Amino acid sequence: MIEVEGTAALTPEPADRRALRQADAARVKAEHDREFAAFAEDSYHTVERVLRAECRDREVVEDALNEAYLHGRVQWHKLRSYTRPTGWVIATARNKIRKDRQRRQREAAVAPEDLPPTPHPDIADVWEAQEALRTWLHQLPARHAEVFQLAREGFTNPEIARLLGLTENSVRSYKVAARRRLRELAEEAGYPGPDGNRRQGGSRGSR
Repeated sequence: MIEVEGTAALTPEPADRRALRQADAARVKAEHDREFAAFAEDSYHTVERVLRAECRDREVVEDALNEAYLHGRVQWHKLRSYTRPTGWVIATARNKIRKDRQRRQREAAVAPEDLPPTPHPDIADVWEAQEALRTWLHQLPARHAEVFQLAREGFTNPEIARLLGLTENSVRSYKVAARRRLRELAEEAGYPGPDGNRRQGGSRGSR
């Protein structure tokens, strides 16, 4: 009887077990919060660059980013084990942008956007160069621009294929086509070509 009473005394009461579970859950949540905050800080600008390669509307991109990261925080207990959680965020944000486009198209006929203006050929700093590249990416087919930007962010061909639902051969083909067209646009804007010479008949020349 004494042994039974002693064992019972060592067994936590239900309220104690609940308190332990709550404390453990709070510890895990705090750990996941720290992990996700670090992940979001490291990946945010990468995801933003990928999305803006396809969508020029900054507000739409920001809305998609916010929603994707909010959803990502809820799913972080799963995403934290992924090799490329950034790819999941990109796919989620792209889906949000696609749904927004479909909704807008249903609500009203959207006039085609004007092509972006040709960038000034005398680019003095990195920021202007990045803006010029973004402008040129918008003149590529959307899928070509996505593949090119994902490759720039360090995604491999198999990863890009899985993320965009393409074959690896298509990814390689789109990368080659994107680079070729971007090189042409750069030369037309007055940048030197691979041989170091500026293309004749560019933005400053006669056509």
